[in-house]
Amino acid sequence: MDAPPDDGHLLERLVSAIGAELAGCCVAGALAGPAGAVPVVRTVPGGADPALAGGLRDAVVAALHGGREGTGRPPDGFFVVPVLVRGAVVGAIGVRGPGGGPVPLADAAFAEAATVVAGGVIERSHAFAATLELLEDARRQGDLLDAISDAIVSCDADGVIVSWNAGAERLYGYSSGDAVGCDLLALLATACVAGGVETSAAQMLHDVTATGRWEGELRERRSDAAPLTVLSSVSALHAADDGTPAGYVFVNRDVTEQRRQEHEAAHDVLTGLPNRRRLVGRIRDAGERVRRGGGPMAVLFLDLDGFKPVNDRHGHAVGDELLIRIAGRLGGTVRSTDFVARLGGDEFVVVLEQFGGVERLTPVLQRILDAVEEPMELSTATVTVSTSIGVALAGDTGTPAELVVDPEYLVKTADEAMYRAKHRPGHVAFADPELDRRWSAGTTG
Repeated sequence: MDAPPDDGHLLERLVSAIGAELAGCCVAGALAGPAGAVPVVRTVPGGADPALAGGLRDAVVAALHGGREGTGRPPDGFFVVPVLVRGAVVGAIGVRGPGGGPVPLADAAFAEAATVVAGGVIERSHAFAATLELLEDARRQGDLLDAISDAIVSCDADGVIVSWNAGAERLYGYSSGDAVGCDLLALLATACVAGGVETSAAQMLHDVTATGRWEGELRERRSDAAPLTVLSSVSALHAADDGTPAGYVFVNRDVTEQRRQEHEAAHDVLTGLPNRRRLVGRIRDAGERVRRGGGPMAVLFLDLDGFKPVNDRHGHAVGDELLIRIAGRLGGTVRSTDFVARLGGDEFVVVLEQFGGVERLTPVLQRILDAVEEPMELSTATVTVSTSIGVALAGDTGTPAELVVDPEYLVKTADEAMYRAKHRPGHVAFADPELDRRWSAGTTG
């Protein structure tokens, strides 16, 4: 049952069986090939001399070349019957009577019936071969899916898992037997992120239904509750009659370690805030938004006053705890759309976008000053520090379309302004001389 018999083998068995049954008759068979060629010819002399056998074989070949018109009982005693499979001539069987005489009617009827049976056997053989090919193709596809490192998961329209390859077993820790039949999104606690924006799983499936495809990242969990970040491509299976998807296919690749390394490369290890590398990219992006008319941007450079005495007196552990607490306070004083980074030591930078006029900076700056100066109860001590702030602006004057924002220059000028701020009562200084004069005179707010 590993493979079906070939047509030549079947024809040979048929010719042998007819020859054994029709004693004294000569029986021959041939298979049709491409362009009318006859690649296989089998002959059973049946006691007849070689000349009779050769003539019969030629008659069978000629009948094949002529299609069905070559069949029947020729006057010279040949009897040729086509082998039909689904109406197509795939071969022919010929019989010649004993001594070259006519074929008895009973023998002709037997040969014709046997040939009809042969056509059915060959047809079923072809169907069997096609089935074996489909099974082998399915096996190869299954092996291929299991060999792929990506997790390939399909589910029905309700999100119930239908298939779960070996890659999914390795990634998620669930066996196929455990996963199939479960709700996919609930099993993996799936959250979706596209273009840096988190969206619901329901919205993601809605997008797949509307467009046929979705690409983004999924935040998921393994069977041991370990968090995963996967790069996902979701496609809709062929639609049902009403146009809705019959299901979905997820192709997921684990990028957890890659995203962890990227996060560490762009964030401060102690506070978790973005570092200088990330800050430069954010200022560059914000500068482009300013250039397109998105309103002014302010870069605030902060340095803690009194941090070194705390560090020297209470130790580095308390100093680190203070920095972590300051990072949290700064994040709580600005909008979620603003940006807070740590450059190192006790230096922080805040980027404010679309804040309106310069006068609107006053309450923001005051909130930051107040938040930093509020006493902090740390693990082993209660401490108080303050901060000095240097401010550099972009987009407040001139034509935005002509603006070129240099992130390093903005940070540098804000840093220089911060050192001036340390020596004045308000602890705030602007990089722009005119704005700084107005601030010092109390006319900016």
